[in-house]
Amino acid sequence: MKKFRTGRIRLIAGIAALLVVGSVGVAVAASSTSSNATSAGHGVPEFGLTKANFKGHGVSFRYTKGFFCDTSITATSTTGCEVGAKFKKAPSKHFDPLYILVPLGFKLPAMSMECPAGLICVDHPGTLDLTRIEPALKPLYPTLTDVQLTDALKNFTTPGHDHFITTTNGGHGEWWDVRVVGVTNKAEYNSIIKHKSTSYLLKQVKAGKTTPVIPSNLFLFFGVK
Repeated sequence: MKKFRTGRIRLIAGIAALLVVGSVGVAVAASSTSSNATSAGHGVPEFGLTKANFKGHGVSFRYTKGFFCDTSITATSTTGCEVGAKFKKAPSKHFDPLYILVPLGFKLPAMSMECPAGLICVDHPGTLDLTRIEPALKPLYPTLTDVQLTDALKNFTTPGHDHFITTTNGGHGEWWDVRVVGVTNKAEYNSIIKHKSTSYLLKQVKAGKTTPVIPSNLFLFFGVK
């Protein structure tokens, strides 16, 4: 338990240090977006495509199933999905990591991200519980009370983001474990997007130019083409 608590404190501290730097332009709002869920932990099955990044070039994800969130991890969102704690139960024995890059504290042109802010990408959850990373987010919102911030983060609209993978799994559909990386510097964000490489993204994470990798209880299902 002590080891877990120490690791969690370091994670929160690392996120907070980066979020404070890039706080301008960020707003907190409780979500009014459709959750895109059939029930807690299970998404509406849809068919569609999004763009993604793999080893220096662009690829496409072909979605055929709704999202899965491990409900053994508590979440206050309408979807049952959260960011800040790793899943305990996966939907399959076979899955690969999906890194989600989230810009923080600066604006981007509308529709420039692979999943734009304000829209729900195919088979993605519409809301997330972000209360587990509230200590990191608190410095961004000094005018909000703890109660107000907690309430806003319980069912937060899924932010705009970009996708990075380490394998194509031979083009076969499978479940993907969602891991979140935030970036507060626009030039750094543009550099990561330009490289289109998970290895470069993780290099920047290790160098402290982004947040640490933040676990979640969320899985998405797609094949890569």
